[in-house]
Amino acid sequence: MYFTRVKVVGNSETAEKIKEGLDALGYYVLNRGENLKVVVGPISRAVKYVDSKPVISVSENGEYVVPLTNIESGVSFIASIISDITNGTLVLTSKTSEMGVYSVQEFSWINGLYWTRRGILRDVNRKLIERGRVYVYSSGIDGLILPEGYEKADFPCDADILVGENSCKGLTLKPYKVIVGLKFIQPIPIEVILYSIKLTLKSIYLNEKRIDVIVTGVRNRMVESLAKLIGAEVAVIEGDTCESLLLNYGGKVVLKGVKRALGLETCLGVLKL
Repeated sequence: MYFTRVKVVGNSETAEKIKEGLDALGYYVLNRGENLKVVVGPISRAVKYVDSKPVISVSENGEYVVPLTNIESGVSFIASIISDITNGTLVLTSKTSEMGVYSVQEFSWINGLYWTRRGILRDVNRKLIERGRVYVYSSGIDGLILPEGYEKADFPCDADILVGENSCKGLTLKPYKVIVGLKFIQPIPIEVILYSIKLTLKSIYLNEKRIDVIVTGVRNRMVESLAKLIGAEVAVIEGDTCESLLLNYGGKVVLKGVKRALGLETCLGVLKL
């Protein structure tokens, strides 16, 4: 789950700075319908908002950024982005963050994966905490990021985590189809296109190699050459906006369209396979 629909609670200069910073990265800054709350002010105020949705507490001056709930589910990444925006100190309190490793949910986030059996997810996180490492076997995608605490397994049934299809008892993680939308305003060099795509994925801590499809409104030779270079396919889709390109392809919008380079707007979506 990508927490990119954010409500910022507060009227201070810090709150406005966070809104502007997240909006510039392609996050949806909303008054309702959010999947994450960022509460600026005393931590006691933020605690009052803790319910079924994740909450990040930010001190009035932006000096401290503290995710209060769902830290291990990716909220830590958004909190880190907010701490960069406010130039504040990120405070993480989860067991995995104390150990200096990613939780299984965070591992899934950065690699563009999703799970279907939460019970097994908890079991693998427990193994990670107790042993300090878990083993991963991939039959679905290449170029996985294996951070500290995650090691490659040679055989599927020796693994705690299996990426792709399998018949073993480990936790199965399936890859999203990661879709980048490109909306051209004018011709642009291929190096700038590549930089903009990488910046888009970096905006939510997603593995830069996890690009499956590039969707555009018009056929473009540079985009086709770039897609071949990075191992992605190109889809030419009708759409008035960057987001409509993703939706018309069948994806779910994660980051809305923003201008990441002169003459180019990018957006990001995912599709469950």
